[in-house]
Amino acid sequence: MRDSFIKTIYDVAKENDKVFLLVGDIGGYLLRNFSKDFPKRFFNLGIAEANMMGVAAGLAMSGKIPFVYTITPFATARCYDQIRVDVCYQNSNVKIIGVGSGISYSTAGSTHHSLEDIAIMRALPNMIVISPADPLETQEAIRAAVKHKGPVYVRLALATEPLNYEKVNQYEIGKARLMKDGDDVGIIAAGELVGCALKAASQLEIEGVRCRVINMHTIKPIDKEVIKKAIKDNKAVVTVEEHSIIGGLGSAVAEVIAEEKGNKVLFKRLGVKDVFCKDYGSKDYLLEQCGLSVAAIVKEVKILLS
Repeated sequence: MRDSFIKTIYDVAKENDKVFLLVGDIGGYLLRNFSKDFPKRFFNLGIAEANMMGVAAGLAMSGKIPFVYTITPFATARCYDQIRVDVCYQNSNVKIIGVGSGISYSTAGSTHHSLEDIAIMRALPNMIVISPADPLETQEAIRAAVKHKGPVYVRLALATEPLNYEKVNQYEIGKARLMKDGDDVGIIAAGELVGCALKAASQLEIEGVRCRVINMHTIKPIDKEVIKKAIKDNKAVVTVEEHSIIGGLGSAVAEVIAEEKGNKVLFKRLGVKDVFCKDYGSKDYLLEQCGLSVAAIVKEVKILLS
């Protein structure tokens, strides 16, 4: 995802001279072509994220399209007040890109994990919240963000496997993608865990469980219609996210389900419990410890259906 963003931001800057890139002292080598070819539109503002967000808001108010790019907790939690007041309150045309979301920086510990960013960002008026599932969707999300007038937050993992979109609807902010159809359980996932959900669905099908897999790439505004259809057509609905179970995708889906009259669907949120992730190891190891591996998803779906 990171490489896809770097390639796409270069391409859109080449096409649109209003696109600027602000970074928080990261990506010097990876962004070398951008800084070399667009020196007047590239600013490394150092480890001063609150100031960087204010600069971005000022650029937006002068008609530019600034992208703010740094590690997710520093792009969101560290400068939350500036995002709230300078960006969202003014409805500034700022695009915030958080890289290494969730537990992507697994060995760096909780200071570099971002398990609450969706919760805090989706609470802000005017903010769009996007969690792409793979490199192609990252490219689509960045191009959609350029076209959208107003604040956009895009959370990226570091590296993910490409998914197959051959029979899937075109990318549109606020419109989920049906990756696979089924009428036993609807699995609604976002980000890298869309791929895990598809693998879990394949394993469950071997045991006769028909799974509908929904890629909810936009968490705000959330696609209410696809959720309503899922709870109408399936016996159970499960959300899967690399985020706290509080305030993220699961909470957003639960809000829609709770307000739907006559709903009797079984529902389960899978995410990181209300704890800091203190284990140490690879990302796959941490996903397993957090109950978000493919095997864990399969197990929870079977328990829910039973």
